[in-house]
Amino acid sequence: MQIAIVGAGVIGLATAWRTAAAGAAVTLIDPSPASGASSVAAGMLTPVSELTYGEEPLLRLGLASRDRYGEFVAELEDLTGLETGYRTDGLLQVAFDSDDLKYLDDLRRFQESLGIPVEALTGRESRRAEPMLAPGVRGGLLAPRDGSVDPRRLTAALL
Repeated sequence: MQIAIVGAGVIGLATAWRTAAAGAAVTLIDPSPASGASSVAAGMLTPVSELTYGEEPLLRLGLASRDRYGEFVAELEDLTGLETGYRTDGLLQVAFDSDDLKYLDDLRRFQESLGIPVEALTGRESRRAEPMLAPGVRGGLLAPRDGSVDPRRLTAALL
């Protein structure tokens, strides 16, 4: 089977890798691989932190993807010997005023109602977790299983 994949960012490269591994002949079409959106992306693997109300189906997909990411990058790093910058040290959203605190509390309650582990932090706890935060931070919401990857390193490994 011959497959053409248009676009050599993270998604196109990962698709090409898996498709070729399944035995297909893959042609990757991109005039400048790994130089588009993937080269400037933040690399956030944060389905919990980016959750908004009414997006539960998208959240479930994001959680499943995030939970499989470790295996994906471990296999890629073992195969290539290249680091992807994958980290799973969580993501902290912070509050600077009472409106922010209320928003984070509402978000925490919503996330907990879906069975998602999150942790409300005081301003002091937030600054202990992230010492470079401004003294005015009043609180935070930690999604301990969210993470990140370095998109430039990831695309280099996929190339």
